[in-house]
Amino acid sequence: MKGMYLKEPLNILSCAVQGRPGRSAYEAATDGGYTGTPDEFAALLAALPDTLQRLSGYNGRVDAILEYMGNQIADLQERVDALECQQ
Repeated sequence: MKGMYLKEPLNILSCAVQGRPGRSAYEAATDGGYTGTPDEFAALLAALPDTLQRLSGYNGRVDAILEYMGNQIADLQERVDALECQQ
């Protein structure tokens, strides 16, 4: 593809700019301490969407439990305060 820029021919190869190749995600992971094989790493990455979905469900349950426990603690605190006022 060719274009014109200030009356000079301009070669347009791509809209993307390609830089020098860098480290792969696997190389970065091994530098960070990952000890599995490249195939195991690829399987791990492929499983991420399902894992994140499960974690999201667990987080919702944990939030509900924490809210319940917070309410229980607040109720207990009110009862302790009421007992202290009676003394």
